[in-house]
Amino acid sequence: MNETQQAYAHKKRVTVRRLSQVGFAIGSLLIGIQFHRFVVFLSSASPTTLAQRPAAVDAWLPISSFMSLVYLIRTGIANTVHPAGLVIFTLILLLTLLLRRGFCSWVCPIGTLSEYAHLAGQRLFKRNLRMPKPLDIILRSVKYLLLSLFVILICRMSAVDLRAFIHSPYNRICDVKMYAMFANPSITTLCVVTLLAFLSLLFKNFFCRYLCPYGAMLGLASAASPTAVRRESALCTRCAACSRACPSNIAVHTSATLRSPECTACYGCVSACPQPGALRMGLPGTKKTITASLYLVITLAAFIFTAQAFRAFGYWDTDTPDDFYRHLFTDISAIGHPRSSGYLSGPE
Repeated sequence: MNETQQAYAHKKRVTVRRLSQVGFAIGSLLIGIQFHRFVVFLSSASPTTLAQRPAAVDAWLPISSFMSLVYLIRTGIANTVHPAGLVIFTLILLLTLLLRRGFCSWVCPIGTLSEYAHLAGQRLFKRNLRMPKPLDIILRSVKYLLLSLFVILICRMSAVDLRAFIHSPYNRICDVKMYAMFANPSITTLCVVTLLAFLSLLFKNFFCRYLCPYGAMLGLASAASPTAVRRESALCTRCAACSRACPSNIAVHTSATLRSPECTACYGCVSACPQPGALRMGLPGTKKTITASLYLVITLAAFIFTAQAFRAFGYWDTDTPDDFYRHLFTDISAIGHPRSSGYLSGPE
């Protein structure tokens, strides 16, 4: 492969992932617009038109979805309050087990915003800052601590308490509560979002790297994936171009098989490698490569087929009637978390 072909291959990999990011971001935006219409419908005293709630908004409720998955494993019962959330959450975990943590760099809108923020920071400040290694290690542990907190609290709950939360008024209306937090942000919310945005300009993937417990969970799950970036030592010149290109600051050029939970399967290292065949995304025991195009096809097909299949089987839309949604919306300020409201016992 000559330099022209190498440059073309690099551009193709980058373009394929950018298309995936933009496509899922547009999809999320359309879901957000539809959900806004649904909230307007709920808030109207005499609505003239019916606005349907987009079930896919459940994807923004990972904690509720995780509780639903734990409840399903314990009881065999798939709840019908936020069914799409349970489906999407489980699908993302399965894709992670199959294809590593690609959700973060190919699908997640927050990951896309974070990535474009640090690219904008490169243009504004000529380069991104690099966190000192000791501080980087300490800060990276934060997302795992947050994940541990959620996992411990949820897994300690009894099946009765899990069901009480899942069917509680709070869980049924938590999507609207989340919407209200950003539609009418408090000073605290504005300050936190502004600070995170500024830090994302300075440091690559600041929120994803240090604070996202969802990413931490996927990173740990990806450790069991057979798919990985693999380095052919006989072809590698140890130029470290791959390590410099890695947005997660992984020392790719020192690993035969990249197992780091920080790897998001972005293909950045593979694209940056000047030696054809030295780096590839693939499975063990074979020389075949999972190309960026194939990665995109598998990811898109999984999301589209899964959504359509579960919709066809009637397990996608919430069982909360619109009238009950409207009733909950009128009392939304009084609806607190089940534990704080006193009707969720939980562990002593």
